[in-house]
Amino acid sequence: MVKSIIPGDDKDTCFICGRKGVTECHHLCHGSRRAAADRYGLTVHLCHRCHMALHDTGRYDRELEQLAQKSFEKQISHEEWMRIFGKDYTG
Repeated sequence: MVKSIIPGDDKDTCFICGRKGVTECHHLCHGSRRAAADRYGLTVHLCHRCHMALHDTGRYDRELEQLAQKSFEKQISHEEWMRIFGKDYTG
């Protein structure tokens, strides 16, 4: 797995609530886009509580997708984002 390109991500700290300790890796793009998210470092570390809340309710999902796109485009380009992921989350 590639190191996260998301600013502020720390494998020992929950990206959402800031809790220190054991975390789980969350891919910011889902489904068929998950492998590309992994390949480009579009992941953050979450505590179990925040990770389950995100998957169960979708809380923070849109914001994290937008952050993934902005981080990718800052390093690469919007055109490449659209070619790989095919969806604009910033609009």
